[in-house]
Amino acid sequence: MATGSATAKLILCGEHAVVYGEPAISVPFTQAVIQTEVIQTEKETKFSSAFYTGGLKNMPDFLEGIKQMVVSILTKLGDAPVLIRVLSEVPIGRGLGSSAAVSTSIARALYAYFGKTISNDELLELVNRSEKIAHGNPSGVDAVTVVTGKPIWFEKNKTLEPLHFKKKIYLVVADTGIPSETRSAVSDVGRLLKENPNKYRPLITELGNISREIRTQLETNPDLKLIGAEMNKAQNLLEQLTVSDTSLEKLIRVALENGALGAKLTGGGRGGCMVSLVADSSQAEKVAEALQIAGAAEAWIFTIGEGNHESNSDSSHEYSTH
Repeated sequence: MATGSATAKLILCGEHAVVYGEPAISVPFTQAVIQTEVIQTEKETKFSSAFYTGGLKNMPDFLEGIKQMVVSILTKLGDAPVLIRVLSEVPIGRGLGSSAAVSTSIARALYAYFGKTISNDELLELVNRSEKIAHGNPSGVDAVTVVTGKPIWFEKNKTLEPLHFKKKIYLVVADTGIPSETRSAVSDVGRLLKENPNKYRPLITELGNISREIRTQLETNPDLKLIGAEMNKAQNLLEQLTVSDTSLEKLIRVALENGALGAKLTGGGRGGCMVSLVADSSQAEKVAEALQIAGAAEAWIFTIGEGNHESNSDSSHEYSTH
């Protein structure tokens, strides 16, 4: 048996705008992990997971990207039948990069099974190909964050920049429990820009400016109130782009009413997850509990910063009222 793993990702700012060349900040969401096991089997290659179990050739359409990636890897490395077992802590379709994380963990496990190494560049190419099939026109930010495992500044068709955050920042992330349809949200934003560029293009530009301001703050001596205000501004713009919904806005309102400095959707929107900024650990506990009581499927307290290259997972945990 061989294994491969990957973590989820979280977009702090810049979602949707990143598709059109504006910057986004994305960080590894290290407490949500996917592990894949590859085991020898006697007959056909099979797939086992919470979202599909059966033969590789019968995988449903929504897994077509993963199916094609697996076929490509097996064609290259060997045709021995295997069982691919995916064990996931990442909720599917919540804007946390689950499909990129699944693809990454599967590719790593298959290469390990066949005793081969794979570079990040090769892995990124495989995962991006899978993501394009799954999402149509993804920005690529999910794949890069998941594959590298580092906070990044992402601008399409530009060199990626790793980020260093000067101070520990507390975030509370909550899941609406409703899957986010990334493909349709991305498509609808594209349609709005095509039909009325004078109205919607400035919103995309402003989302990019928000990312630039938040980066400046995080890399210096952050003004948390200012960052929170920028997050609130971004949420308003995303609502105008029609990618928010009532499930997200309810949790955002609860977070703000319980002391969060700012809150917004993260990822594709229309369901999925929201992220809120809080002042400290005690405020994080209060906001997380309020979100759980308000009906969030899950809530996590998450920290980034302390000058580290990577997010600080040591003090991150899933929050439960039980």
